[in-house]
Amino acid sequence: MADKGFDIEDLLSSKQVSLNLPPFLQIQTQFSAQDVLQTKTIAKVRIHVERAIRRIKEFHLFDSDISLSILESVNQLYTVACLLSNFQGALIKDTDDSDTTDN
Repeated sequence: MADKGFDIEDLLSSKQVSLNLPPFLQIQTQFSAQDVLQTKTIAKVRIHVERAIRRIKEFHLFDSDISLSILESVNQLYTVACLLSNFQGALIKDTDDSDTTDN
């Protein structure tokens, strides 16, 4: 997922990864029905991506200056923050009450 201006599709195709870009108005004045549907779909996913990024930022690992002695470990620190955020539970609360049964 990326915004307009991120021309990285050629880098991702070699890794067999697809890039989701929201449609942008170019010459036309309105989105087509398909573009509107695609925009809504991407917006739903974007909310989850932004929540996941926020969780990682809540560790505040990179809020202060980073010492040169640990500069080589920045990728590992970020990976640990990502892994820890995965153990914090769901990004959204499950509102499905289908597990409850009436006695």
